[in-house]
Formats: sequence, structure tokens, C-alpha cells
Amino acid sequence: MSGDRDRPAPRPFSFARLALAVLGAGTLVLVVSVPIIYGVTRVSAPAALVVALLAVAVAIAVMGVVANRMVDAAARSVESTSRTSSPQTPTAQTPPTPTDDEH
Repeated sequence: MSGDRDRPAPRPFSFARLALAVLGAGTLVLVVSVPIIYGVTRVSAPAALVVALLAVAVAIAVMGVVANRMVDAAARSVESTSRTSSPQTPTAQTPPTPTDDEH
């Protein structure tokens, strides 16, 4: 059983890291699918087209899953830090109103 103290501190959210992870996941799916598409091309060209379209659909789905997981993790991190920190409620300072005596 590992506690919270065993976990490394979460890294701050970065749009660049998000973009690289999402594009990397999509690229990985397409790189893996190219040899499969090539092998199916030897058997049937229309079947290879179907496999290629499925590969694009799977790449888009994987990119969405990766993006959602990263954004959800960042949201959980922000939510947990906001719960642990004390709420900073700004105090409203109203300017003094002039009275009849001050004129």
C-alpha cells in the first residue's frame, strides 16, 4: 500500500506537453498501423482502404483519450490544491460616506 507521500508531486499543466502527448499517441497508432495496412494491401486494396480508415478513427479516439486523461489529471490537481489551501476571501472595503458634518 502506497500513501500520498510516496507519489511524486504533480507537474504543472502545460499545453505544450498536452499537444506533444496527444500528437505522439496519434502518431504511434498510425506508425503501428502502416505495416498492417501494407500487409492487407497485398491481399485486397479495398480492404486496405477500410483498415486505413479504421486506423485513422482509432488514432483520433486515442488522441481524445490521452487529452481527456491529461486534462482530468490537471483538473484534479487544481481541485485538490484548492481544497487544501485556505480560501482567500477578499474583504470589501467601502469608502467612508460623507456626512453632513463634513461639508
